[in-house]
Amino acid sequence: MRRELIGAALGLSATILLTSVVSAAQAPTTEDFVKTVAISDMFEVQSGQLASEKAQNGDVRSFGKQMVADHTKTTDQLKSLIHDKDIKVELPGKLDAEHQNNLDKLNNLSGGQFDKEFVRLQIDAHQKAIALFGGYAAAGENNDLKSWAKDTLPTLKEHLDHAQKLKTSVDQTAQTGGTVKSDELAAKSDETNDATARDEKSTVVKDDDKKPVHKSNINYITRQTPTDWTAEALIGRTVENAQGDNLGDINNVIINEKGDVVAVVIGVGGFLGIGEKNVGVPFDALDFRTVDPAEKRADKTKDEKAEEKTDAMAARFDSEHENMHIVLNTTKEDLEAAPTFAWLDEQGADTAKDQPVPR
Repeated sequence: MRRELIGAALGLSATILLTSVVSAAQAPTTEDFVKTVAISDMFEVQSGQLASEKAQNGDVRSFGKQMVADHTKTTDQLKSLIHDKDIKVELPGKLDAEHQNNLDKLNNLSGGQFDKEFVRLQIDAHQKAIALFGGYAAAGENNDLKSWAKDTLPTLKEHLDHAQKLKTSVDQTAQTGGTVKSDELAAKSDETNDATARDEKSTVVKDDDKKPVHKSNINYITRQTPTDWTAEALIGRTVENAQGDNLGDINNVIINEKGDVVAVVIGVGGFLGIGEKNVGVPFDALDFRTVDPAEKRADKTKDEKAEEKTDAMAARFDSEHENMHIVLNTTKEDLEAAPTFAWLDEQGADTAKDQPVPR
């Protein structure tokens, strides 16, 4: 019996020792970890910027913006750790050959091909990043970097999950041969066919007046996607800068006759609406960022505002996209110094004729 207990104890000790050796062998050195992370972040920021400008799919464009923001944040955190904790590693100043080749390939692609390759690279990059961060968090040499790697892992896993869902969306788009997701296209097609069938059944055809039934060419929109905003949800939302300063609230949305959202009108300065002036800001200058729950403001929440409304639909619009910040890259002083937006009825005849609203 005693021999069996001793044997079991020795076996357990050997297992623990073997696990420790394997973990240590899988963990990169501090220098390799830091340099690999730095290059990975550089690629994420640069490829994310490309996606925010070139992607055909709106969700891919939004994901690209998120990669720029999140990996700029991790880059800054890594630099601070190296400086504050006196970690003796020199950060690389440019991409390695592999990542540069991938970036060059993305530069030469467009449309659906760009979306597909970008998402593929994102899945591959985040799978490798999760393995890298997990290995160092488990058995890295530097305790501060180990703690940071462990804290960063959940975000990387969220990125991977998001990228894998995007792959499904992009693949479905490619199968339809267009820019609309396959399920949305099918829904629109079904609704168009149903509407046509109802029209045909309800049309009274007289013997002496038989007219052909004309089918509608309208591709009706059947649902709101996560990146779609209603004007009512935008109006009243606070705009802030990257430092979290309140720049003002959106008072109105400018849409041209082609259906393009030209600008938002932000109320700037003043107190309780007195002395406030309107400033027109191009819509594409706004950046929509997901709110970190830990960074939510302590002032009145969207839910609290919604409770003040008695109209159920108005309350719904008030809570729409409540997990988003609307960010404008400027200062409060610059916005207050910007020219005042003039409505048509505030303009003279000559001014309205000579200085149209920019499109």
